[in-house]
Amino acid sequence: MSGALQGIRVVELASYVTGPFASVLLADLGAEVIKVEQPGQGDPFRGWGEKLYSATFCSLNRNKKSLTLDFRQDQGREILLKLIARSDVVIENFRPGTLEKRGLGYDSIRELNAKIIYCSISGFGQTDPYRDLPGYDTVGQAFSGLLSLLTDPGDPKCMGISFSDHLTGMYACYGVLGGLVNRMMTGQGQRVETSLLRASVSFISENAARYFETKVVPSRAHRTRTASVFAFVDHENLPFVIHLSSPEKFWRGLLEVVGRTEWADDPRFRDRKGRIENHDSLSNLLQEIFRSGRRDEWLLRLRDKDVPCAPLNTLEEVFKDPQVQEYGFPVEVQHPRMGKLRLVGSGIDLSRTPPKIDLPPPVLGEHTNEILAALGYDQGAILRFRDLKVI
Repeated sequence: MSGALQGIRVVELASYVTGPFASVLLADLGAEVIKVEQPGQGDPFRGWGEKLYSATFCSLNRNKKSLTLDFRQDQGREILLKLIARSDVVIENFRPGTLEKRGLGYDSIRELNAKIIYCSISGFGQTDPYRDLPGYDTVGQAFSGLLSLLTDPGDPKCMGISFSDHLTGMYACYGVLGGLVNRMMTGQGQRVETSLLRASVSFISENAARYFETKVVPSRAHRTRTASVFAFVDHENLPFVIHLSSPEKFWRGLLEVVGRTEWADDPRFRDRKGRIENHDSLSNLLQEIFRSGRRDEWLLRLRDKDVPCAPLNTLEEVFKDPQVQEYGFPVEVQHPRMGKLRLVGSGIDLSRTPPKIDLPPPVLGEHTNEILAALGYDQGAILRFRDLKVI
């Protein structure tokens, strides 16, 4: 097998991040992913750049085939149903009820293909009270409490990454894989469901468990104190971080590096409880010391004492890092029409069936003729569909 999921066909009825991210994770593992897009416009992310081929779109749609299909029309719907009947997975992120109105909901598809794994992704789930509210990434972060752990509510800042969107895509992929494994054992398909709110609340389970136990509402600073996490800048304002966690040896190593071994007996800092209570004071004292030197020299000395630390890298710095380059990142792919582009590869490796990028992100409708021909439509039928704007 060239990929762990070779032979699995996924029909993606999704746009933006959540659904496309779920399916690109499956595609990297060898699944055949057919992305169904509206003729003439496609996934809205295509329009975030030139030629309907933005970098944002490309990051989420490698290893996929693009089929343009207007399934609001009867003929388009018939084509889609024919495709789904020969597929293993459907991933959709329409608003709840949208596909049901078009005869493409889970109950209808299950009658057509009892083995289908049908994954529905939404903002808040398929039931009230929030079912019909619009759900986008930052809304999911805020509703779930995730954002309260990433920023200070008194001076709120939104995140520079679509955190809840990507989390939800991961949970959706996890659910699909569970459904596929269960189908191998039982022969039966099932529906997988997740949402921005559900996935994001699930993700913050560590903080929630502490809240359930203590009744203290955690803030962003709470974890930095309990985990002995610090961020500093050097004399050139280059940022770096230290994560002491709980092993005492890391604290002792830090004291040796900064030349303050006497702090081991300081009542404020001599045990973990004291360091949690006096985190801000300790941070200020350390910052005075670290500002006197160079980041790379501090990091070398900290690593020599086995203290967990890292530069706070920009993306420019990330892809110059030798360990990141060891992963093969970035990956260069070549599209016959759009040319060369660079992408980040998979976050995992498998020893026998490693994930890989076999197909560059598709231009809109690139594989329409190929897919329709495989479904049994001749050239004449395909031309008629184009005339009718079905494809």
